[in-house]
Amino acid sequence: MSELKETAQELVGFARDAGADDAVVEVFDNRTNQVRYSNSRIDASNWWNLKHAHAFVAIGRRTLSTDLLDLGSAKATIESLVQGAKASPENSAYTGIASGRFKYRRGKADPKIVAMRSPTKHVHDAISAATREGATEVGGTLFVRHMRSGIASSGGAGAEHEGAALELSVRAFTQPEASGHALCCTHKLSGLDARDTGSRAGQLAVLAKDPAQGDVGKTDIILEPMFIGGLMHTTSYMLSAFYVEVGMSMFAKKIGKKVASDEVTLFDDPTMPSTSQRAFDHEGVPTKKTVMIKEGVLKTYLHDTSTAKRFKTKSTGNAGPYVPIGFDPPQAPQPFHPVLEPGDWSVEEIIADTKNGLYLNNTWYTRYQSYSRGDFSTIPRDAILKIEDGRIVGAVKSIRVSDNMLSLWKNVDALSKSTEEIFWWDEAAPPSTLPTMRVRGMNITRSS
Repeated sequence: MSELKETAQELVGFARDAGADDAVVEVFDNRTNQVRYSNSRIDASNWWNLKHAHAFVAIGRRTLSTDLLDLGSAKATIESLVQGAKASPENSAYTGIASGRFKYRRGKADPKIVAMRSPTKHVHDAISAATREGATEVGGTLFVRHMRSGIASSGGAGAEHEGAALELSVRAFTQPEASGHALCCTHKLSGLDARDTGSRAGQLAVLAKDPAQGDVGKTDIILEPMFIGGLMHTTSYMLSAFYVEVGMSMFAKKIGKKVASDEVTLFDDPTMPSTSQRAFDHEGVPTKKTVMIKEGVLKTYLHDTSTAKRFKTKSTGNAGPYVPIGFDPPQAPQPFHPVLEPGDWSVEEIIADTKNGLYLNNTWYTRYQSYSRGDFSTIPRDAILKIEDGRIVGAVKSIRVSDNMLSLWKNVDALSKSTEEIFWWDEAAPPSTLPTMRVRGMNITRSS
């Protein structure tokens, strides 16, 4: 795999020869197999390989970056990039890249995932298991990923990393408005349990049958890891120093203050074995575990070299990509693998301890009326189950959670000891490891 790091080093050399003061190049070689299924049948299987590079150059505070899709013409592209940077306006937020002699952990992909060529058996197992539980239709996706990358910088970074991932999503239906959704995300083939994932989706779909219009008002809610993953998408990004600086964070000016209940300890840990494990950030700084919230108190934001200088602290090894990806802005510190520390409850104990409330399987369309205050709403989807006297007694539909995100985290009073790795589409991203969680007194409104 050393050729990726060597290619990155060569491209950094081209940039320096062309006049760049700073340069960072990350080269990627990713293989993906997607199996898509609907109506309980596989309807597509796709393979693709993508080898490309992210390149960043700076001349003083004049910066420019690009995604090189044709590495055969990389030298000419890098030279043009440097010329473009010379003509660019100054970037006042840029204060340089990390420099030094870095030590890295070596990542290794599960060879059994790398060798997979026919993953459809696992899809059939998931469909069969959901059907045995009572599902009438089953759909979803299975992604098989092998990721390789190498990075180099003019500051002295030079490393490579390899990883693999399996991401199984199973959505089962018993009625048009009765569904259950389950995931299995793992970095090892031995961690993939397609039958259990399919069974879980089918069980939830059965419990979700014949939903009635949900009541509005304050109620306790129990959130599955997939639901929390949707909330973690915005919560963890608001812990980036970039979002604090641009006024899109409810955590601004709250370092050292209480932002959640005592039950909540949240950290970012790209070093732990997971589908998003990585040895270095996109600047080449070695990654590490960073505690962001400890027992409800905000400890730090996520930083790259530039934001750390402005905040008079150190980089947390969370530099984001130098080119825009999806809706994410370039050069913004980002979480890689948020982890919500588990509690000491079983899921069954949390349900039994809840007199009246809702058990929520999943959510989407989380939107903010005010990022700086944390006012939000989100629409539960799939199984929305009603709890009375500690028992699930039926299902509801057409509701929305409309409240304040800081209030939500401050009202957490129970966390399960079991956790799941969660990653689903853009709704539950980045990959995270989460327990089941109870939140007291959340506001429920009717969805239109």
